[in-house]
Amino acid sequence: MAPDDISRGEAQRLRGLDGTARLGRTFEIIADRGALWVWGDEDEVLFTENGERRTLLPVWPHATVARMENEGEVKGEHAIRIPVKEFLTEWLPQLEEDEALIAVFPVEDEHAAVLTLDEFRTGLKR
Repeated sequence: MAPDDISRGEAQRLRGLDGTARLGRTFEIIADRGALWVWGDEDEVLFTENGERRTLLPVWPHATVARMENEGEVKGEHAIRIPVKEFLTEWLPQLEEDEALIAVFPVEDEHAAVLTLDEFRTGLKR
């Protein structure tokens, strides 16, 4: 287990929280750990779309919860750790260019929240 990862039991507990609680815990964990997790492989990161066909980047607070949502769907995909500083300086400008939104801590197709990049940036700085 990675030093900033958690047990499957703890991941299940976090997954069972309602959306508001998952959103709050996500920002607390990211602030504490200094990183967030996305899903993908060596070449691409997983993006989804909402009902309005807006691009969404799903993010999770721990690798284990990301794995529980995605593992086994596509061979070779895995949780990818992104340090917050890198996310802010490198990822957000590209996401802005793509007019993407952030899907926070999705669980079984239910997001804790879908945030604009400014809303997500503000949440990271709390």
